[in-house]
Amino acid sequence: MIKILHTADLHLDESAGERRAALEELLTLAGQEEVTALVIAGDLFNHDGAAEVMRADLRAVFDGCRFQTVILPGNHDYRAYRSGLYFGDNVTVIHDWKEPVPLGEASLWGLPHDHIGSDRLAARLRELASLMDPEQENILLYHGELLDTFFSRRDMGEEGEQRYMPARLAFFDPLPVRYILAGHFHSRFAVWQAPGGGFFVYSGSPVSVTRRETGRRKAGLLGPGEAPREIALDSFHYEELTITLDPFTKADPLLELDHKLAGLHSSAGILLTVDGLFDSAALNLDEAELVSAIKQKTVPYYTPEPRFSFVDVGHILEDDLFKRIKTTLEEADYPPRLKKEVEEMIIQAFRRVKQCS
Repeated sequence: MIKILHTADLHLDESAGERRAALEELLTLAGQEEVTALVIAGDLFNHDGAAEVMRADLRAVFDGCRFQTVILPGNHDYRAYRSGLYFGDNVTVIHDWKEPVPLGEASLWGLPHDHIGSDRLAARLRELASLMDPEQENILLYHGELLDTFFSRRDMGEEGEQRYMPARLAFFDPLPVRYILAGHFHSRFAVWQAPGGGFFVYSGSPVSVTRRETGRRKAGLLGPGEAPREIALDSFHYEELTITLDPFTKADPLLELDHKLAGLHSSAGILLTVDGLFDSAALNLDEAELVSAIKQKTVPYYTPEPRFSFVDVGHILEDDLFKRIKTTLEEADYPPRLKKEVEEMIIQAFRRVKQCS
């Protein structure tokens, strides 16, 4: 019985060591799970040049594996495979959608990237269905956009507005396949029931390629007769953190940041936003000092420049008129949430007055 580890969209690049590390983790995981094959459903490389530079080094990495690796060309790297690149005896690149890769008692088919739209893709899948033996286990690799879903363009990495081999679930209905293992959707691991009874699976990228890919990354594990199962990876990924300052609480934002940083996975990089309002007198820090303290705490993390959109309103809180208004508000019989909203509106009104004065 076959067992498969499914991934896609590593976008290997000689300058991105974290992506190479993710590939090595996947190969280690595949060995530990004793899979029949690791399948990479498109965009192993970020561009053709990366395949040229990294190919010789990757041969040694793949050569030590006891399982087969099957690679589907994606829209980023399909040109790289045209010259018949050699990655090792246990690595197969799918060049022709009409020729399956034998995988134990199963046949592994693939749709290498091609510049075709939905109509031509649907016709190709109908022809492919006629080539498949319905009495055999068939698995299809696909790299493209599933139109039935409600993804945004941001979920596809940095692809702009162009669509690549767009399909609908109904297109796969004629195919006698148990799994459609897909790539191109970066954001997360996702599974749909295909019309014919099988599963359509996006593995998501196994490493954060862009800042849009947040949260711990996943790969898909498929065993005989099982629904696809996601496996969390220890690869590099981004996590979004937000610290919202509140001038009316005694909470220390630096302690809050410490608490959130302590809860991060060791491979996480942070996308930090610090917003809200704060009282510099209460914190004994001005805006510049607070920014400096936050930056020092985030130095150990691979992170872009934090986004600082907070404002010091300590001078407003010390204004006599504001204090009188706040006292009146506190004595009013309003729900706490409404009081807080009114306080913030009053502060913003004071800020606008001071800007105009």
